[in-house]
This record gives sequence, structure tokens and C-alpha cells, in this order.
Amino acid sequence: MPLVNAAGLFRLRLTCPWRERLWPVRSSQLDDRCLLPRLAGLAGVPDLLEIAVGWNEAGLGVRARIDGLAGSRWCQPTKPEDSDGLHLWIATRPTGESHRAGRFCRRLALLPTGGGPQADQPVAVAAQIPRSSEPAPPLPEASVFIVAENRSSGWHLDAFITAAALPGWDPDESPRLGFFAAAVDRRLGKLPGFAPPEFPWESDPTTWAELLLTR
Repeated sequence: MPLVNAAGLFRLRLTCPWRERLWPVRSSQLDDRCLLPRLAGLAGVPDLLEIAVGWNEAGLGVRARIDGLAGSRWCQPTKPEDSDGLHLWIATRPTGESHRAGRFCRRLALLPTGGGPQADQPVAVAAQIPRSSEPAPPLPEASVFIVAENRSSGWHLDAFITAAALPGWDPDESPRLGFFAAAVDRRLGKLPGFAPPEFPWESDPTTWAELLLTR
């Protein structure tokens, strides 16, 4: 375990640009200017994950691509914390000081499969944040739209997280978010975007990056 998190030597401020259209995918305006920097090298994990984000008043758009994974996906909506997929931690009212997540913090597991009657459809599930001082409200039905493509070497996933899924969402009053992303794979383990796997980013909002909602 490194003595110092290289990515934590500075406060990560990532840009999330405004886009008029984020859903459906065919008309989404997420483009290369929405890509987040790839900091896996600083975190000391395989550089397999690409993420793009954008926002508008209705919510947050996400595009994720992971390549370099062998085998099938293990996705269990009843066990979201351990399931393969993209895991996001979002704080709509970040303080930058509390080490415990509160009611404005949401963890989402975006799973490329495991949903639907045949368990072969993508699904978004709320997951627990350990040590939370106050849990987020239940995830409303149909508040996250998701499509995915499973490939032999990984998965491609697009999602639109509506304001209803983000407690405290108010871009005018709070134009910055606490934000963390990690890919989970049963074979490779947890691949965090901005910190080493040993750091407490699953539970500690002070280890998350800051996402600036820009126009």
C-alpha cells in the first residue's frame, strides 16, 4: 500500500459540461469534450475504464467503456456492492470535510446485465455506502435510464441519472458535486478511478473528486 495517494496530493476538480440533450443515447450530445481524465496510472490500477459525463437541469448523463476483461459478467441486483459494472458515488451537497456520507450522497451500481425477467438486461441499483451518517432516500423507480452492450472483452454502458435519483440536486444552488467512479470485476477486483484500491473511497467523501457543472 502506498504511503501517499498520488491522486490525493491535490484536490481533483473535474469538468462536467452542460449539454442540452443527454437522452436517449441516439441523440445524446456527450462527446469527447465530456471525457474525464484517465488517472488509473496515479491510482496504480489497470487503465481499462473510460468515462464521459455531462449535465443539464434534468440530471446527469454518463457514458462508460471498459475493455480488457475476459469472461462473463457477474451481476446480481440483490448484491449490488459486489456486482460487476460501473459504480458511482455522487454527493449533491459536498462539504469537503465530513468523512461520512449523508443523505445527499448516493451510490449507484450500473450493471451491464442482470436485470429484467431473463436477467439479461442492464439495470441501475442503489448500493450502500458504509458508515453513512444518514442514508439517502430510496431510489425512485424509473429514475435512471440505462442501456448497455456486453462484449467478450468488456462492456459499454450509457445512462441518464435523473434529478429524482439525486437527492439534493440543484445545479443553480450547488454547481459542484462530490464524485467518484470505479469499475468492479470479479476477476480483477475493484478498479477505482482516482485513488488506490486500499484507500477508503467506498465510504469517505473526502477522498472523492469534485465535479464542476460548467456551461
